[in-house]
Amino acid sequence: MKKSYKWSLLFVVVVLSVSIFWVINKNDKEKDSDIAEDNREESITSKTRDLSWVDGVHAAMLDDWKSGDKTFNERLVQEVMLKMTYQKLDTHANEGSIEITAQRIDNLIQIAEEEKAVFFHSETYIDILKRWKENDFSTVEDDNKLLHSLFDR
Repeated sequence: MKKSYKWSLLFVVVVLSVSIFWVINKNDKEKDSDIAEDNREESITSKTRDLSWVDGVHAAMLDDWKSGDKTFNERLVQEVMLKMTYQKLDTHANEGSIEITAQRIDNLIQIAEEEKAVFFHSETYIDILKRWKENDFSTVEDDNKLLHSLFDR
């Protein structure tokens, strides 16, 4: 009787081990397929996403802000506006600059207006951006210096 008990116990252990291995392996395959699916969906949505910013970091932050999930960081607004001034200044290389477009200006004005409660310099950004919207870049060098001084604080 002891011998059949040992064989039964061994059989149960083997069956359980194989079953556990099968379940774990199946879950890993499902996770891999989910990750692949997510990556495929992400690449599709990144093609349709508003990439009005130069890099994906700014685009992702803008998407989060538009969805209402997060507030837009004031430091980021300063950084984006600074990079936009580089396009107009002869002293800076255009590398790293963000192209000034009406849509970008409108987005930044909307952000600055909607985040007035949390931004320290919202009115300054709005004043600069409204001038830029009217194609007035006569003070872009001063704008650059002002934005740098705000950025350094």
